[in-house]
Amino acid sequence: MAILLLAICAGSAQAAASATHLQYVSPLPGSARIFPETNIVIRAGGLVDPSTVQDALLTVTGSRSGVHPGTIRLSDDGETIVFLPVAPFSTGEVVTCHLSTGLRTDRRGSIASEDFSFSIVGQEEAELRSTSRPLEINDLTGPGFESPTAAGSAFRRASTDTLPADFPAIQVTTPGTPSPGLLFLSDFKLATTGYKSYLMILRNDGSPLFYRKLNGLGADFKVQPDGRLTYFDSAAMGFYAMNPLYAVVDSFRCGNGYPTDLHELRLLPNGHALLMSYDVQTVDMSAVVPGGNPAARVTGLIIQELDLEKNVVFQWRSWDHFQITDAPHLDLTAASIDYVHGNAIESDQDGNLLISCRHMDEITKIDRSTGDVMWRLGGKNNQFTFVNDADGFTYQHAVRRIANGNITLFDNGNFHTPCFSRAVEYALDEGAKTATLVWQYRHVPDVCGFALGYAQRLPSGNTLICWGATNPTLTEVSPDGTVVQELTFPTAIVSYRGYRQEWPPLRDANVSFSPSAVIPRSRLKWVRASIEAQGFDPSTIDLSSVKLEGSVPADSLGSDDAPYTLRFSLPLLEPLLGAGLNRLEVTGSLTTGEQFHGFGELRLVGRPWWHQEAVSPEVVSLPGALPVELVLRGFPAARERTLAVYDIQGRLVKRWRPTPTATGTISWDGIRGDGARAGSGIYFLREETSPTGLSAKVILLR
Repeated sequence: MAILLLAICAGSAQAAASATHLQYVSPLPGSARIFPETNIVIRAGGLVDPSTVQDALLTVTGSRSGVHPGTIRLSDDGETIVFLPVAPFSTGEVVTCHLSTGLRTDRRGSIASEDFSFSIVGQEEAELRSTSRPLEINDLTGPGFESPTAAGSAFRRASTDTLPADFPAIQVTTPGTPSPGLLFLSDFKLATTGYKSYLMILRNDGSPLFYRKLNGLGADFKVQPDGRLTYFDSAAMGFYAMNPLYAVVDSFRCGNGYPTDLHELRLLPNGHALLMSYDVQTVDMSAVVPGGNPAARVTGLIIQELDLEKNVVFQWRSWDHFQITDAPHLDLTAASIDYVHGNAIESDQDGNLLISCRHMDEITKIDRSTGDVMWRLGGKNNQFTFVNDADGFTYQHAVRRIANGNITLFDNGNFHTPCFSRAVEYALDEGAKTATLVWQYRHVPDVCGFALGYAQRLPSGNTLICWGATNPTLTEVSPDGTVVQELTFPTAIVSYRGYRQEWPPLRDANVSFSPSAVIPRSRLKWVRASIEAQGFDPSTIDLSSVKLEGSVPADSLGSDDAPYTLRFSLPLLEPLLGAGLNRLEVTGSLTTGEQFHGFGELRLVGRPWWHQEAVSPEVVSLPGALPVELVLRGFPAARERTLAVYDIQGRLVKRWRPTPTATGTISWDGIRGDGARAGSGIYFLREETSPTGLSAKVILLR
């Protein structure tokens, strides 16, 4: 009955918390059904004087276990105190905590003593936490799954010559020129147990740059802000992190005895991790709704923040803030009720948290300092007025705050009539409580991705949509709704999320040139570039990969006095320069698997003589025909030369030294430097050993 009172009268725990003069306490004072392995978290408000953090500061006593020894630590944020018990608490007991005087912070001075208590879960409920539910597998046999449409439309299949037999055949049904970056997915099969996922990084034609088979289902495979790759593996019930060389270097799991849920891992700039857990408790639902099950298994939501030592420094429980009856579409008389079903966490621009509560049709904002609910958008407890959107959103995924201050969602639309899914963007006025629909995209024809899904606003302004439990798998659209690219897995193969991200990670460097100005046709043979690494070890630079402006190779790597100074041939560089100030890019690879780039300024004083010759390159092949023949007029036919191909974003596609021909033609077979076929789009061919910087535009259509 205790859990029943907690679930339908959550405000009582909040009221108990508000009575304290501490800024934040976890577990929430007065809360119940806490796991025995819990730690205790206290924030008094402000930076803590470390000298006042002593083990004797907090006395913890269990009603069954007695005085509980433990270690007190000040977290790396300087504000959060964590008590780590030596042993778990006893099931069913009440834990009383006494904070002694002596604690001091910079904002509040000396903190008065404080007493608070919470209750530990019983033995039966403690044993319910064996697993977190994988995705929505149990829901993926329902209505709404659609096979690929537009039968007979053009598509390209990724080459399977060297791929495992069970690697999914990927179709690019709408080829185009998408935004920069690669695609990150992990597959699984609907309504199939025992399926083992592949992590995959795909090129635009659907061929894999990288893949790895897991021992279980994989989810949320993505690049974190620190440059590591992370993914959930259901066989390990946790998240793993890989470095750019694809070696596993770390793992992340919830603390305080909670199982780790697969839906989200966010790594914050300070190195902390945001995770969620599903918490199953037994609830007498007959006291909540007529006909309710007296021993229903009800699933709540737990949000946690882990510090650098993997200690829980923030914990938020739906039991303390939501009602089970907040779920408008569920059968509350059922034996199992998943009333929240959290599926996304977003660190908002003000440092607070946004969470997506799918089964409540709600986005909730949580104060990260206090744990209080700040506002609720959508669902039964909606506090906002929707503008320009009569449909609202239902069973949504993927709340994200984007650069312009708006939020994006993937609206699964399970309860639209009929069901249709879409990506949406809302402008929120958090003061006036309005949510204005400013952009949306619905597939043509409509699709219903009734589970899973993601919407990602790209730096280009385009939006990548993962349609979840349906086909197609991914669609990239421009702001005006034009489909830029579409890709799909075979029928019944889906991905929880899909991302387009730059890979490998790009590290920044500061570059300064010496001399800072050059004169055309001077006797100077070299320009030196000093590399100042930002956030990486400069000793990891692979000299053989370093280029200036994508074409001029580095000749040497410094000296003992200047170990990270490179030099570049000025005669090779001159044709790339214009009169006046030139902003030049130095790029290269690192032995860590990452890349680096940096910009420096070099001034050309005088008129560039190499711009005075008139040469007319032509593309003589028909659009789409390969190889592409570039005719170079005005030069001897049989000569050594270097040819390079760049895409429309200026990124190097391929560089090679073709065999000289008597006719003076150079051919490109449409293959990238990494061996993959170049996708349809605009490319620029440049003959880089020529003092004229000869170039031509090529359009490939596949």
